[in-house]
Amino acid sequence: MVMQLLLRKRAKSLPEEDWQDFLNLQAHIEDIKNDSARNGKGSDKWQDLALMSQATLEYSQVTESSDLVQSMIARFDPLGTCVSTTASKMNHSCNPNCTVIFSGASLSLRSLQSIPAGGELTQSYVDQTMPTSRRRQPLRSVYYFDCTCDYCNSACTCGLPDLPDFLKSRLTPDEVLNFEMEGMRLYSLSEKASPLEQMGLLGQAMDLFHPIKDIYPLWRYPWPTIRHAIILAQMALEHWHEALGLALKGYFFIEPVLYPITWNPLRTMRTFLLAKIMIEIQYNKSQSQDAGRGSENFDKYHINWAVAIGGLMAEVQAAIPKGFGIDSGFAREFEKLRRELTLGDGGWISIWGQEREKLEKAAQELVD
Repeated sequence: MVMQLLLRKRAKSLPEEDWQDFLNLQAHIEDIKNDSARNGKGSDKWQDLALMSQATLEYSQVTESSDLVQSMIARFDPLGTCVSTTASKMNHSCNPNCTVIFSGASLSLRSLQSIPAGGELTQSYVDQTMPTSRRRQPLRSVYYFDCTCDYCNSACTCGLPDLPDFLKSRLTPDEVLNFEMEGMRLYSLSEKASPLEQMGLLGQAMDLFHPIKDIYPLWRYPWPTIRHAIILAQMALEHWHEALGLALKGYFFIEPVLYPITWNPLRTMRTFLLAKIMIEIQYNKSQSQDAGRGSENFDKYHINWAVAIGGLMAEVQAAIPKGFGIDSGFAREFEKLRRELTLGDGGWISIWGQEREKLEKAAQELVD
């Protein structure tokens, strides 16, 4: 990305205003040099940046100084996907009023709350569903500030206490931290594994929390992350009914807690994923040997899958204008599937209430 900026500047295809906007972004140079939080290794990152700047200068043949290029590289978040000097000026909040949405090469901001005219726009630099201590770590180590928002000062996540009384009654903060760390260790190991290997590792993570599931909320980190990874692995293995069970628990008991706004993009995508799982069960009738695993768990509820799918798709359709925009890539993907299913243009919300009740009962009664 730095190379592209330098080459565009040399070719005079980068407006001077954009160049100056980029240079005005924070580089945290002194923080990187003196970062004592890296166990005495803060200088290593600066040395790495120096090596990268030298390679960039040699390859691009531009005339900028090494110090300038080094500071340019320092401005990039390694997790970033694009350069937007406007969006980069937004401050962090653990209770943000906006989220960033990408559609192809376009970036847009979608509101998550009612924002008064002239009000500040904020986004979360980290996963806002992590508990306070977990959020503060990357904010300090990557962005070099200590968050003092209301959520952090009161040790809250998504408006809920990090350690509810019913959790503190059985576990100490250190014990909770140990559960988090071991759960995420297993999750990290699973990220590069095959779907079958993932199921083994993630199953160990689930087993870790089962003895305390009566006091450890479904929505508390890292359980939602682990459960969603299992859903994706089960889908890859075509274990549709097993994926459905976990996805239903997420739909009813996790996403509404973590993302209370109905048009929250992540919540909408999870609802769309649930609809896709049902579509596989109802319409595609996969011939995989394991496709019917777990189907007996739903037989007794006599669910009308067509109506359930129509209801979920109607919820997604209602969320798209605020959550993504009607011209977004997600909107186009949704519309393509909706037309393939010949669902029509409305009416599903009013008739799917009974099926929704059946699904919620199934989600309550199913054992992970």
